[in-house]
Amino acid sequence: MKEPTDLGIKFRDRIITRYPPMEEADMPHSYDVILVDYRSDDIHKYHVIFWHRLLKRIYQGPSEIEIEFQYGGETVSLRKTQEVYEWTVMGIDESLAARVEAGEIKTSPVNWKYLIKLPSGGIVELGTRDRNTVFYISKVVRSGKSEKEDNEEATKFVDLMIEEANRLSNNLFHPIKDFEKKEGLKLYLLFNVYLSNYLSGEAILGIAESQEASLKTDALKYDARTPDYIDENKRKHIDQSLLTCGTYFCSSVTYFFMALEGFVNLVFHAFLKNNFRDKDFNIEQRFDLEQKLRLMTSLCNGFKENSCLSSAILSKFKTLKKYRNSLFHSKVEESLKSLVFVEDGFVYTYNVDKHKDRFFSLLKPNMTVSDVIEVKNIVDEIVDSILNLMDKDTKMQTQEYILKDPAIRVIVTETGDLILGTKDEHLLETVITSG
Repeated sequence: MKEPTDLGIKFRDRIITRYPPMEEADMPHSYDVILVDYRSDDIHKYHVIFWHRLLKRIYQGPSEIEIEFQYGGETVSLRKTQEVYEWTVMGIDESLAARVEAGEIKTSPVNWKYLIKLPSGGIVELGTRDRNTVFYISKVVRSGKSEKEDNEEATKFVDLMIEEANRLSNNLFHPIKDFEKKEGLKLYLLFNVYLSNYLSGEAILGIAESQEASLKTDALKYDARTPDYIDENKRKHIDQSLLTCGTYFCSSVTYFFMALEGFVNLVFHAFLKNNFRDKDFNIEQRFDLEQKLRLMTSLCNGFKENSCLSSAILSKFKTLKKYRNSLFHSKVEESLKSLVFVEDGFVYTYNVDKHKDRFFSLLKPNMTVSDVIEVKNIVDEIVDSILNLMDKDTKMQTQEYILKDPAIRVIVTETGDLILGTKDEHLLETVITSG
């Protein structure tokens, strides 16, 4: 019976036979490169870590690694030797090199590269830059007649690499699955939705009054009480300009409400008790914002015993939620603007929104800067109330990371606990080296 063919080895051998890695003795010490832009869209379709895994699968590790010293951010390069797991340190004096090789000076890898020999005698360099965030393919510059041959061979090499990448596209990298299966300490970053939305709300509030004044000035360019309203173009300008009024006020209100929701969601994500993190139960998705506010102190770690938000704060939240729902859902009954009465042949228009006793105006053109400031104050008051229910350590973490950091670091321990925004260098080093 015929033995099954290992297609992985077959394809890998086809590449490495025609395009072998450079031997240490043949590697150039100083050279210039030109970026190979051929099929760049196909190359960048795959993440850097995909190319890391693919090239390691083919060539069993890089030709050169750039490392960074723990102090000062200085970098040096290590080159692979003939001996397994041994490297030559380049670009530093012998005493410092000895200390690096002996492990006396802590370093971390920041970039890698492969030097691959072309059949033409040329060399291609595959590597990363910008602290391992960008993958590139370059061609080592050689003068003379070899340039045309090098270009042709580099193109064939890129075609072959992309063919192999496409063949293994579903096997080498599955971000979420790979992260979940990873053992030991794990690290991920959260985009700070609270801080982003809160700062956006403040930025729009800062320009809202001047911009709204411009919108109203434009709306009053023509007078609807004069023959201007008979002119179709002028009437259209009046009507449409009025409809844009309140744009900045409404946008700012929206961002402040989203900031509150983002804050509560981040608190739940960071401090939810482990026994409630069941994916089937899925509290973070199933509970609405009001339920989270009411149950936060019971479901999350780090809150004072028997604490809860006051009825006054919950009442303000309900007012805010009702206002937000009115703006977002645009219900017809809440869009009632005017009632028209005819008495003895005279026409009277009654402005419902203006005369109705409401905490906020529900019609965008009638919104004021006071409405926005009141919304901001309520959001601030709810956030402050939540902070005051936390114990000292949890409050400190929340203030330092959720309220300030644009990207929040989260470490997952081996027991599944989350450590928020840690600055523990030893712990971070453990996560990086274990990865």
